[in-house]
Amino acid sequence: MTSLHHGLLNARRFARRSFASSLALALCGTLSLAAATVVRGAERTAEATLSSGTSLQQIDLEPRAEDSAAKRLTPSTLAAVAAMKGVRSVEPVLQASFDSGADASLPPFLLHATSARTAVPPPMSRQVREAVFPLRGHEVVLPVVGDGQDLTGLLGRTVSVSYTQRIGENRGTPVTDRVTVVGLYDPSWQLDGPNAAYAATPLVAKWAAAREGVETGRYLETRGFAKATVVTSGPGAVGGVLDRLHEQRFHAYAVADRVRELPVLLELFRWGALLLLGLLAVAAAVTGAGLGSGLLRERVHEIGLLRAVGRTRREVAAGFAVEFGATGLAAGAAGALLGTVGGVLAVRGLAGVEIFAGRLPDGLVLPGPWAVTATFLLPAAAVLLGAARPLRRAVRTDPTRALRDW
Repeated sequence: MTSLHHGLLNARRFARRSFASSLALALCGTLSLAAATVVRGAERTAEATLSSGTSLQQIDLEPRAEDSAAKRLTPSTLAAVAAMKGVRSVEPVLQASFDSGADASLPPFLLHATSARTAVPPPMSRQVREAVFPLRGHEVVLPVVGDGQDLTGLLGRTVSVSYTQRIGENRGTPVTDRVTVVGLYDPSWQLDGPNAAYAATPLVAKWAAAREGVETGRYLETRGFAKATVVTSGPGAVGGVLDRLHEQRFHAYAVADRVRELPVLLELFRWGALLLLGLLAVAAAVTGAGLGSGLLRERVHEIGLLRAVGRTRREVAAGFAVEFGATGLAAGAAGALLGTVGGVLAVRGLAGVEIFAGRLPDGLVLPGPWAVTATFLLPAAAVLLGAARPLRRAVRTDPTRALRDW
């Protein structure tokens, strides 16, 4: 009987004894791999977002009111940014609220008019013409569902909406404007927040300035834009443009870095997966140490018999190493299988939760090969590592003494 055969027979024979330990290892592996699969799904979604459009070429600028040295995003400062080497265009962003006003024919809604950017177009569901962007005049693009209201009936219509005109300290009056709805977009796309509607920047600036009670030009030069998107000439130009923007005291960051940056809850999944993987290694090492110690206490006579019939220390050690390794591999295989299934189900379930909207894909997501390999092999490796010292002591036991003690 070879050492391999002997080890496998013993692993099967003593499987019931090690069942609790194997179950704990499999559970750690399952949870770790499932969490890693969720994170992989989020990373896949981020990369898919970056691969579409010009995201890899974009830099976002934001004002910082708490930083007196940071530049405001006024028309003059953004014009200077547009003149930088490597910059293809600069698209400023403003927001201003508007509602359905007194028009009883409209569903009641309150939306946030947002500057439309050709570099970051929303995913269109329906539209009145093939190329909606850039928007012209008083054209707007609304979400299919906004502020809880179905807005599909407004497509193609010119309707009256209301915005606020400031007339004194803490006093405002509603003012009516006419807009034409030229498109509807998927509301699950919330890059600019929930209930965003898109309009040309001059129209949004007019409404924002009215709310402050100042002329539009003065509003833009004193308050500035809420943010701006800088489109570079290519992904390779982002680093140089970003450095120049920082030198000129702009608060700037690459869109690719922000998209790849996972929200706190998904970062917890990432760290949870690593923590559980570490716990798996520790638990497997403890299991191996326990199995090895059992050799000294309960199965020393078995070692004596094997040595008495002519087995060398190396052959005896190999047989027990196969036994312990098989226990670890069984736990790893169970963890890898259950973790893969659990990860697929977790991604599908969490993709429908509002907090993960747009962060997880709807399709099938499988764990990465390295994560599966680690879940499968780590328990066996850690079990063998934990059992190494007691196993070495056991096989060095004098066979005559082992048989006499028995």
